[in-house]
Amino acid sequence: MSNDNQNTSPLFIDRNNKQLTPVQKMNQLKEVLTDSSFVSDLQVQIDNNEKHQRNAFEGFTDEMMMYAFIHKPSHIKDEYNKKGNTKKEYIRDLHQFFSLLYNSRDFFKEDVLNYTEGSLLRNLEKRHIRRYQEWLKNEAQLKNGKIGYGMATMARKVVIIKSFLKWLFQVEYIQRPIYAAFLNNEIRIKDRPVRDLTYEQVKALIDFYEYHPFNHAILTLLATTGLRIDEIAKSTWSDLYYDPRQNNCYLKVIAKGGKERHALIKETVFERLQKLRIRKRLSSELDPNDQSPIFTTNRGNSYNASDFSRYVKNMIKQTKFEFLKYKPKDVTPHWFRHYFAQEAHASGAPLLYIQNTLDHKKSETTEIYLKGIMKKENDAAQYVDESKY
Repeated sequence: MSNDNQNTSPLFIDRNNKQLTPVQKMNQLKEVLTDSSFVSDLQVQIDNNEKHQRNAFEGFTDEMMMYAFIHKPSHIKDEYNKKGNTKKEYIRDLHQFFSLLYNSRDFFKEDVLNYTEGSLLRNLEKRHIRRYQEWLKNEAQLKNGKIGYGMATMARKVVIIKSFLKWLFQVEYIQRPIYAAFLNNEIRIKDRPVRDLTYEQVKALIDFYEYHPFNHAILTLLATTGLRIDEIAKSTWSDLYYDPRQNNCYLKVIAKGGKERHALIKETVFERLQKLRIRKRLSSELDPNDQSPIFTTNRGNSYNASDFSRYVKNMIKQTKFEFLKYKPKDVTPHWFRHYFAQEAHASGAPLLYIQNTLDHKKSETTEIYLKGIMKKENDAAQYVDESKY
């Protein structure tokens, strides 16, 4: 593939365009990475390379390789390919990584022997990867004013960038396994944040908003189902239904990986959802054709998951309960998944039931939610007869 063909690709970002500032160029890149309509163009170029017995990605730019990694299907079944939220994470972290490279392009030209023009990724060496990981830990300036990412966020970013660099090596776009330079940053149990809420604390939060139908309903739903906030944000009234065999109401949601999940909705929760609907002047009767969101903004639209999470976090903070001061971080909707697991466990639910309800692939993940409780329950000291002393 000639350079001319490469430059006319709709995926080509002209980094040499002097009419755009560096920020504008990186914003342009983010727009392209977000647009999934170029997949067929990319496949045509791959097919053409293979037809002429060239490397499938010959003539591709760094930007095109990022796009391919994010959007190109890897499995014949759509349900096993990256979904919207996963792609957003990949775009965010890859764009941040590449922006760092782009802003350091003059440094690379001086630092790398036999510098390859036209590519930043092909000039990366292991020391640069170590430097990037150090930047994540000690130098990245976060929106909240803090310096350096927490262990969980840093681990996620490393997983994405490492898998991208490994793929680049596998398809021969880069010639060295530089991904091996990443230090192990696996999150150990002791490093995981404690997200414990007691029954009394959750009940206090719910009761505080007894006369606020919206807040009352969302907190009750989170506490009694273990649903993720993005699953709730996407749900419509038509997703609620009654199952006569179980004599219960359920909410059908799309969980991670596009899997369908049916969450049991207790009678009290349903009544609070109905109260909210009535306050919003919407029908409170079950209707499989009613596509209105269960939780709507003031304009009647569905919530963006991150905005909804922020709303719940701020709403909890506004209660100003004393116990909130002693939590290691702000209480977010995810804390209620931990609470649900702990409350279900305390009520006698088997670990497998809790795992399936929370949609965890591995029981080890569920056990992390219960680590504090289970460790105390399994303390050998309980078998020691204190009367002997």
